[in-house]
Amino acid sequence: MTFKLLIVDDESTMRKGIAEFMNWDSINCEVAGTASDGLEAIAFLEKKEADIIITDIKMPEADGLAVAKYVAENCPETKVILLTGYADFEYAKTAIRYNVSAFILKPTNKKELFEAVQAAQNQLLTSRRHNSIAREKEAFLKEQFLQEMTDQPYQPQFEGKLQNFGISLQSYYIAAFRLIPYSDDIRSLKKIILDEKKHACCYRYNNLIITVYFYHDPEKIRQNCCEIEAITSMLDSRKISAGISRYHNTSSTFRQAVSEAIQALTLNFYAENNVSFFSEELNEACDLSAENSLDLFQFENLLLDWQFQDAETLLMNLFAKFKRNFINAQDVKNICAQLFYICSRFTIKKELSSLPGEYLSTIRSANDIFVLEQTVTEMFHRLKQSLRDTAGIQGQLAEKAAKYIEDNLAADLSLEQIADALHISASHLSRTFKKAAGISLTDHINQVRINKAKELLRGTDIYIYAVSEMVGYHDATYFSSIFKKLVGVSPSEYRNPEG
Repeated sequence: MTFKLLIVDDESTMRKGIAEFMNWDSINCEVAGTASDGLEAIAFLEKKEADIIITDIKMPEADGLAVAKYVAENCPETKVILLTGYADFEYAKTAIRYNVSAFILKPTNKKELFEAVQAAQNQLLTSRRHNSIAREKEAFLKEQFLQEMTDQPYQPQFEGKLQNFGISLQSYYIAAFRLIPYSDDIRSLKKIILDEKKHACCYRYNNLIITVYFYHDPEKIRQNCCEIEAITSMLDSRKISAGISRYHNTSSTFRQAVSEAIQALTLNFYAENNVSFFSEELNEACDLSAENSLDLFQFENLLLDWQFQDAETLLMNLFAKFKRNFINAQDVKNICAQLFYICSRFTIKKELSSLPGEYLSTIRSANDIFVLEQTVTEMFHRLKQSLRDTAGIQGQLAEKAAKYIEDNLAADLSLEQIADALHISASHLSRTFKKAAGISLTDHINQVRINKAKELLRGTDIYIYAVSEMVGYHDATYFSSIFKKLVGVSPSEYRNPEG
């Protein structure tokens, strides 16, 4: 790195000699400016930055100690080197008080001045390294604490930690960001949000980025979310969606605010833009935890991705969690009501037969967990049957194509090859699959292959080129290109996220 110098001396010959006739490039320095007295130096520092200041002590208007005092109070990272023609002990004591880097007697020489500057450089590097480590540690602890506030009911001791981290939850909104397609590798998204967020802080929660915006005006938040969406699309070749909570003005509702933001994410499937606000009118009146909202969000994603087996497994795990933790009966009913609404929205989007309202009535009047579980299970199976009945041959054909792809992942899959195996024309297969699955056959093949590659990269030590072959990419370079496009990082970065 290059260090910026400010040269301060009332003697023009000395000032010019130090600034212009010393090879500062040789020790990675450049002269950012000069000043003829302390007042000029302070005026410079009010507008620009300097890493190291070389200043005379005896000057009119304001002397070098005045500059050192200003730096100590306003630019503590900047190092000051004092030049003087007097070996005055009182000057030295004052200089020490202002944390001056070096105190050099005139006349000085090039070697001595260079050594003093290099010592200041080393001090700066050490300080910046320690500050960077401290900032990383604080950021890690801050993220852990915000995750704790998201998962745990409000506790009075949270207030002390909020103060320690400099977070005031007296006026805020929460935004939840997700990548499209939904991905567990969201480092690139987090970096973009960290770079572009305004008056906010953010942290990771599962596969989402949660951002706390300290604004009164929701329009400013919507604009920032749109900016982040545009930048992500340009830099990452992926899209994002964002859900925004209602306005909150107390830390005790932080958990609820995160839940609202996650719930708002589901509305993006049915809106033309990718930024949606939480609406009580579209949600059952209930107090869902962020964890429950995340379960519901993932359930809807699984439905929309046609992953019905995984969706059914999620439901089973959800009810096992209810039973294991003896969740409050009304909370369980509220969550089951949300499942009904999710399934109903799905039927509308897919133009399926509507679910009978009796399911919701039974959920609200259920006397035990077993009735609730049976009702939700029947509702889910009815949804799947409705999908099969409506999709008919198209759905069956898409399922057969998907099964063939899964069974022959390492083969040279092509539209024509799959069509031949299913005894239909390639054009008919292409149209039918996209209509039934919502994406093209080629995109589906790439998604399945990359998902399998992710499993192998994280779960085995198989060489990357071998993983490429196992999932059907016989050109490792092309495999890396497709992987990075869909996941956001290269295969090696995905396998070793910490480098």
